[in-house]
Amino acid sequence: MTIATYSDLKQSVTDWFMGRTDLAANADDFISLAEDYFNLTLRCREMETIATMTPVDGACALPADYLEYKRVTMTGSIRRKLDFITEDAADDLYPARQGGIPNNFIITANTLTPLPITENPIEIVYYQKIPALSADNPTNWLLSRSANLYLHGCLLNAAEFVKDDAELEKETTLVQQIMSALMTADSMSKFARAGVTLRGSVF
Repeated sequence: MTIATYSDLKQSVTDWFMGRTDLAANADDFISLAEDYFNLTLRCREMETIATMTPVDGACALPADYLEYKRVTMTGSIRRKLDFITEDAADDLYPARQGGIPNNFIITANTLTPLPITENPIEIVYYQKIPALSADNPTNWLLSRSANLYLHGCLLNAAEFVKDDAELEKETTLVQQIMSALMTADSMSKFARAGVTLRGSVF
């Protein structure tokens, strides 16, 4: 059976997990828990996106689907890359939270604050959450790219639910192997055979 949609995945959970039709009612939970785990650990180029944020009272609200930043840049007439610092470092370097051209940023709760404070737009390249599967959203990029990861992620949670330690160990290993292979393939698709670029004079 091809696993191409949300309903296919729900059916496959029952088919693959020893024909346990009694687990069908829990399939939504298994899918949601698998997605939570993927969001914590998986980082692929399909998860990368760009957003422009406008500071309000010096701070920018992070996107609702934000997981992890890759690059933060002040935009305007001149683009300027900003570097992350801790809140303690921010208090040492910018105790008055003065305005100016920012060099750094901090992240507190769901906000990003450029420092020094600026009104210029802030561009963020970040990893976004995997769009959750549902009856209204029957597929997404991860299910299309790696249905086996979705399936074994669900089976992992099914094994935990029924307290089958042997099955849980097997499915955990499979999920980790598939995820590792997926991220390796992703890295190769972006950087394979990329040469090293040297700056300055080369003798």
